[in-house]
Amino acid sequence: MIPVMSIQTWRWFLQPKIRRLIGFVSAVIGLVCYALSSSFNHLFGQWNLFKIFLYSCFSFIICLATLFAKVWQFTTSLLFKAVMAVLVLMATSVYSFFYDKAVTGKPDAYILISCVAFAIMFLSLSKQTRCGFQMDLSNFFLGCLIIQLMKINVLLAILGAALSYAIIIFRSSLDATPESEFSEDHLVVQVAFSQESNTNSATIQVESQLVEAIQMDSLQVNGATIIPQLEACIGELEKMEEIILLGLYKYVEKYIQDYNFPDIQVPFDDSLLIDSLPPETISSLQETINLMVAAGLEKECCDMYITCRKLFLQKSLLRLELSEFNSQEFLSDLIAKWMKAWYLALRLLFPSERRLCNQVFSGFSSVADLSFMEICRELISGLLNFPETLAIEKRSFYYLHSSLKLIQTLGDFIPEFESLFSSDHHNASLKNEASTTWKRLGVAIRVVFVESENQICRHMAQKPVPGGMTDPITHYVVNCFSDVLEGRHTLEKIFKECPMVGDKEGTFSSLSIQMARTMEVLESNLETKSKNYADPALSAVFMMNNWNYVVQKVTGSEMATILGDDWILKHTIKIQQNLEHYKRTWDMVLDLLKLDSNETVTPNAAARSMKKKLELFNKQFKEMCSVQSTWFVLDEQLREKIRLSIGQHILPTHENFAVRFQNLLGKDAGYAMLDIDALLDNLFRGNKIGNLLMGM
Repeated sequence: MIPVMSIQTWRWFLQPKIRRLIGFVSAVIGLVCYALSSSFNHLFGQWNLFKIFLYSCFSFIICLATLFAKVWQFTTSLLFKAVMAVLVLMATSVYSFFYDKAVTGKPDAYILISCVAFAIMFLSLSKQTRCGFQMDLSNFFLGCLIIQLMKINVLLAILGAALSYAIIIFRSSLDATPESEFSEDHLVVQVAFSQESNTNSATIQVESQLVEAIQMDSLQVNGATIIPQLEACIGELEKMEEIILLGLYKYVEKYIQDYNFPDIQVPFDDSLLIDSLPPETISSLQETINLMVAAGLEKECCDMYITCRKLFLQKSLLRLELSEFNSQEFLSDLIAKWMKAWYLALRLLFPSERRLCNQVFSGFSSVADLSFMEICRELISGLLNFPETLAIEKRSFYYLHSSLKLIQTLGDFIPEFESLFSSDHHNASLKNEASTTWKRLGVAIRVVFVESENQICRHMAQKPVPGGMTDPITHYVVNCFSDVLEGRHTLEKIFKECPMVGDKEGTFSSLSIQMARTMEVLESNLETKSKNYADPALSAVFMMNNWNYVVQKVTGSEMATILGDDWILKHTIKIQQNLEHYKRTWDMVLDLLKLDSNETVTPNAAARSMKKKLELFNKQFKEMCSVQSTWFVLDEQLREKIRLSIGQHILPTHENFAVRFQNLLGKDAGYAMLDIDALLDNLFRGNKIGNLLMGM
């Protein structure tokens, strides 16, 4: 019966509200009685307003502490406890010195009551703050009580000692270890079984339930002992961190220094932590966690473990210089750093933490899942924040190639990510966060394609490009397409799985449709700009330059697969059509060499007419060559093709003209005959040789 009453007593006292209420009432009684005692007057003199104010403030703080004090996270530090013990020893020693010096008579009832009340108050506080000095103060006031009673009567001193003994034994029972507490209660119950072996089955059932209750209550009572034990185990983990971090750095050093994305080959390894920690450290941690979870201290246990392991992950990336993404760095460098951090987290750090969690929380899979999720959550959110920012702020072709590498890496690792966080109950939010980030970045990439159309349209009103060169916006857009379509399969997946506003449900715009639409806008842009040239010949050169450049870039990239052979053939024909337009601009010069075959002229008249036509032809031909020598055709093959075409168009007419009147001109047949090939050779070089040509 006594053990059962004892269990019921401390079970009742362990209730937080009851414990705080007892401490508060004891504090009020003790402070009021001490203020009324003669001892106070002997030590501090008569009351006045200033003393009343100070004592009231002090009393108010003490009462608040008994009601609202919380367990301090650092109170298990041996250094802290030692410092507090010394301070309390000094304070009580000084108080005892002045008390013995000032008080010589017998104590009154007020001082006796205050000693008991203060002892109970500090007993209550010892369960709330665990700073290490509360029981010293409780023992001090119990000692004071015994000394005061001895001044009155020895018998009363014996009663005081008995009361003090009961309080100290009660406090010791609260601090007993689970093993010792269980063994004592278990022994009492076993005796009861041996004495009542002939009783009925109902009595046996009651005793069995009592054993279970004692076991559970014993674990709960000793939470104050198990928590320091867990802190000690975690302290052992923290001592190993520097060695583990050094090993981690050496392990991944070759990958950090050598690899360039996207060809990163970081091997999967979940044994980093298990292999680096002493087996006895893991075993001790596992046993302590089992005791705490079984004692109902699951939350406290998880909080302490999660805090420790989160800090280790942060230190790991900090040691590898992968923890910060400074916006002042080049985007390509930031993405390379992010990809390294992501690979190492998914292939090394998280798998190692997963395995360690499973081992130390063996038998408590739900607790292991919850702890692992909370350990990784902050780091995952930090890593996913970078692509989220990229999706919001970097929506342009300039960043598209880099963004595509990032989303490709993120997408490739989502299955591996979901495998690590496989528990639907605890980890669904993390899995959704990764998938949601991937889709947001995908939508941002689709927006870039749509914005490219608007960007092209904004350039339509610009002045024509000097010299008929390639249009800058055409050059920019086609080059960007050529680069980003190296990741064609990723883009096709994005267009299929990342809906935008305006997409019909279940029917998203495909990559091929988007590309065709953008190229149509690009074609309209070129047609509009070509009409801004006053010279039809320059307009035709401009179109040949641009379509030749576009067709070459399309043919040599993934754009050919998307746009198709028909698109390439269609725009190759456009180049030829513009070449024909360009050739016709020379017809007005060729017309100067034509004579009416039926015209009857005297030899002298024919000679004069021919010379006049030749002079006019030479002048206009050189003027045209002078102007067109300042135009520019970048592609050498296209430039040669145009020259050859013009030569084939002009030379036959020029030669027929010379042969027809050769006899007529006689020795003057070579008069002012231009070297047409030499003049044509200077076309489209973008040089300023017009003055030289005009002087020929």
